[in-house]
Amino acid sequence: MGRPGYLTLPIFSVVAAIGYIYYTTVFVAVARWLGLATASGAANAAAFTSLAAACVGTYAVAVCRDPGPVPPSFAPDVEDSESPLHEIKRKGGDLRYCQKCGPL
Repeated sequence: MGRPGYLTLPIFSVVAAIGYIYYTTVFVAVARWLGLATASGAANAAAFTSLAAACVGTYAVAVCRDPGPVPPSFAPDVEDSESPLHEIKRKGGDLRYCQKCGPL
């Protein structure tokens, strides 16, 4: 089967939104208000560039990295019969479901 492609619509949407926010902040807002040639404009552009790069980097790590297995301490113990996986009704002994889900 292979590894799935990473350029899906949700990922593209997030990267496009970050790119749009970066462009409008640095090249429209900062350039018009402070000017990119001034010290304060360059400092604001550099700060926002590093923030945007950190945002894209952490998003890429979150998308590409395997989250790992569930730790054994969090997995339900199937041999422990006193701890049921589902709540049981008092009358009838059937499994209890929420009203939205109901027994599908």
